[in-house]
Amino acid sequence: MVGLQLARRWAGREGVQLIVLGSGPHPPCKDIEYVRLAPQKEELVRLSELGYARFCDEFAEASIEFLEKNLARLPPGQSCVVLNDISEGPDAGRLAAAGYPVVSIWHVDVVDFFNKMYLHGLVAPRRWTRAYDRVAALGLSGTVPRVLRLVFEKQRQAVAHSRLLVLPSSQMAETVRDCYGHLFRGMVDPWSSRLMVLPWGGWSEQIAEDEVERQAAGIRQHHRIGPDTRVLMTLSRLSPGKGHPLLLKALQLLERRPDRPKDLCLFLCGEPAFMRSGAYTREVRAAAERLKSFRVFFPGYLCPAKKQAFFRVSELFVSPSVHESYGLSIVEALRAGLPVLASDHSGADEILSPQFSRVVPYNGQAGGWLSFSGRRGDIPKRLAESLASMLADPARLREMGRAAKAAGERMSFDDAARRLQNAALGLLSRQPEPSPAR
Repeated sequence: MVGLQLARRWAGREGVQLIVLGSGPHPPCKDIEYVRLAPQKEELVRLSELGYARFCDEFAEASIEFLEKNLARLPPGQSCVVLNDISEGPDAGRLAAAGYPVVSIWHVDVVDFFNKMYLHGLVAPRRWTRAYDRVAALGLSGTVPRVLRLVFEKQRQAVAHSRLLVLPSSQMAETVRDCYGHLFRGMVDPWSSRLMVLPWGGWSEQIAEDEVERQAAGIRQHHRIGPDTRVLMTLSRLSPGKGHPLLLKALQLLERRPDRPKDLCLFLCGEPAFMRSGAYTREVRAAAERLKSFRVFFPGYLCPAKKQAFFRVSELFVSPSVHESYGLSIVEALRAGLPVLASDHSGADEILSPQFSRVVPYNGQAGGWLSFSGRRGDIPKRLAESLASMLADPARLREMGRAAKAAGERMSFDDAARRLQNAALGLLSRQPEPSPAR
């Protein structure tokens, strides 16, 4: 979504030619040069980890081939390459070797995500990056499975060869410094010109008020939402790391409390994501079925009008993610006037305030374990207690919602897009700084 919104705002700037390389069948907007590369017969959400890794390699290679065939039209001294995804995008080292200044946008720190989701956070991320570097120094990186090369090698290349790393939160930037500082030994202040912390903010869709209210009325009628129904909402892809099972386990605990709401429904909005989406979605649905009185619905993908309608019928937005680099959906909820209950993920400090939100700490469990399945730790208990406390005071929730809307309106995606485009274009007039040796 960030890539789509950036393309729409960058298109048409006088004196700047924008070319978008992608794999999907449709361009991000009209009147833009769009080149489709590595189209897949199967939907990406249905690919396995190995299938997704294979797609990433195909798209990366096709991107390099496109640039090689268009060197005369896109000379490196006058062209900047912006990578909207590190794993799927072309190798930053090859781009830099060809003379292109590279800007890499980090939506996910893949090493940190891999460490939490697959290795339960048992070891600090910097241990993994340095272990991989030792393997690479021995000339053995070719023996590493393709999926792990996507995790470690592509990200390492992005750090080493990007002229600008764009990260959505200060916490994420600190993790990157910690993981890759050893690459820049002997260099004076290598980060100040390379790192750009850029919280994305949010955007508004032009939707007629009567259409939003019409759809909201339909939602209330279809799902039997009455004046006393307490309505919660999440909005994210259905993928490991988003913490849906933790929230559902918390609702199980809330059902047992004497102060539980008599009627509560939860909308788990969003569609399956890449990799493991089928198994994860089945796990989430099974957890929802274990609830005895609370109701859970899966509306799927929401178009802009329907999304605003679901925001309107809800009174609290919940973001239970184990790993979140920023939180675009949180900003959307704030702009719609919803208070937020969220985990202490990387973007929380950039977005949230006690005036309109509550943050539940996930970290600090014995042994460093993090559990997105909810089978370990007391995260569901913390979520349940916070839900009970917030729902117990509807007047306070409404007050928080007003503060949320005011705060969300100050978070402008337009400003972020303008800053990033100016920074990328500015690289064309700057001499490149030395990159660390391979």
